[in-house]
Amino acid sequence: MRYLAVSHRYLSDTECVFSRRLPSPTEIVGRSVDEILPDLPLRWVEVDARVLAGEELAEQEDFVLHEDGSTDCARWSMKPWRAADGQICGALLFFEVITEQVAAKHALAESEARFRATFENAAVGIAHVSSDLRWLRANKALSRILGWPIDELVTKSLRHISHPDDLAVDLAHVEQICAGKIDSYGMDKRYLRKDGTIVWGRLTVGCVRRSDGSVDYIVAVIEDITARKQAEEELAKSEERFRSSILHSPVPTMLYDDREHILAVSQSWLTAAGCVSAAELHRMEDWTIRAHAERSGEILELIREIIATQPQARTDELVLNLAGEKRIWAYVTSYLGIQSDGRHLFLSVAEDITDRRAYEERIDLLMREARHRTKNILGLVQAVARQTAAKDRDFIESFTERIQALAANQDLLVKSGWQGADVADLVRAQLAPFADLVGSRIAMRGPKLRLNAAAAQAVGLAVHELGTNAGKYGALSMDAGRVDVSWQLEGDTYSMGWIERDGPPVRPPERQGFGGTVIESMTKRAVGGEVELDYAPSGLAWHLTCPAANALEAKPV
Repeated sequence: MRYLAVSHRYLSDTECVFSRRLPSPTEIVGRSVDEILPDLPLRWVEVDARVLAGEELAEQEDFVLHEDGSTDCARWSMKPWRAADGQICGALLFFEVITEQVAAKHALAESEARFRATFENAAVGIAHVSSDLRWLRANKALSRILGWPIDELVTKSLRHISHPDDLAVDLAHVEQICAGKIDSYGMDKRYLRKDGTIVWGRLTVGCVRRSDGSVDYIVAVIEDITARKQAEEELAKSEERFRSSILHSPVPTMLYDDREHILAVSQSWLTAAGCVSAAELHRMEDWTIRAHAERSGEILELIREIIATQPQARTDELVLNLAGEKRIWAYVTSYLGIQSDGRHLFLSVAEDITDRRAYEERIDLLMREARHRTKNILGLVQAVARQTAAKDRDFIESFTERIQALAANQDLLVKSGWQGADVADLVRAQLAPFADLVGSRIAMRGPKLRLNAAAAQAVGLAVHELGTNAGKYGALSMDAGRVDVSWQLEGDTYSMGWIERDGPPVRPPERQGFGGTVIESMTKRAVGGEVELDYAPSGLAWHLTCPAANALEAKPV
């Protein structure tokens, strides 16, 4: 095993593998392998022996581990060297370090494996298509989307599975790619599944070119957007129904955006405005000029305020000048949301309330007339009472005060259209003679509540009687006396109290007069509740409790 000849490449690769400096070729020739490589692994000794025995051995990837933990890879082959008579005279060894080549090959294999895994397991369809539009390969997702088995799909061309209405556009893009004008494009298109149904796909196309610039193959990525297209179609139908409902609404209705463009307007609006067609109203300014003339700028600013604040529902009443006639329109404007194109939409519904306002004014006039007549009647009652009991001064005074209390109740009810009265307003009206004491010696507290008409009459008279008695005999007859008037709503129960303090000592009356009847019996019957009257020495206490439904106005539904 002495070297007869060595190459420079052999020496450099051996030095790399065995991490030692070797002599030059001329210095190695004639010397043995053991001398040059004393730490040669035992397996190489065995290889030498087997080759000298006549075997031919080789290894395509032989890994050598270094002391520092790194590895090299070598390719080698070794066979016997025979003389002319066939006798083995030595061995011929081919040896090459291929560490970089093997690393590159493994990296390529890993890259191809990752590509294959990505290609096969992608959630979207991926395919390679030739420049003549034949399917070269496709992944499972594409097979699932298009409904064709992969082995059948690759026998088809793009023309076989494309919807005819979308094919021309797709082919035009492919021609541009092949001509080198573009490298990619995207489009929504329809495909024909094997079962004859249609599927929508979002197609994104790129290409791989050869070194000469020609197309090697086309890469197509297809995402199933059928559900999105169906949703868009339903949305379009819904928008069309909505627009149609606006156009045919019997109530004047207008749809506009934050760019002040009128998008739809009902025929009822156009008719009321005296317009021939919607073409006369393109922008909100067209409407404000027609309806408000010199106030157009002011109304336009109001509309811009609505656009800026985006109200859930805003109510406005405006006077319009339509066809030379002044009309009152009540508007309710609502913000509808944002469109896919970024526009904000607003819906305005109008009602011509001119006639209703005139009717309400007539009713108000009649109510004022009724109030005037009622006061006249009550004045007549007072006159009759004076004539009837002219010599009874106490009767006249008390009777007059009660009539005045009744009149005060009437005023409150008439002002509210006989819809009831606010408790605080009612108490103040009945305690008008003591108005200067309210807030100092007379304390009022309670939430904002409204009594119905029947309860207001009874409670108002009761408060009048309590105030009159307090002024004559109770807490308000002395400078130090105080009165607390309170009311509250707890669940389904309404309660009200009158408590006097720091007045003269109180004694129960010896007989029940008309005032006591008003305070107790009349009030109880009017509201279907209970009245507690306590003549404690420290001061009179009156307390009313009843079902809230009997005393308070019903809230509007």
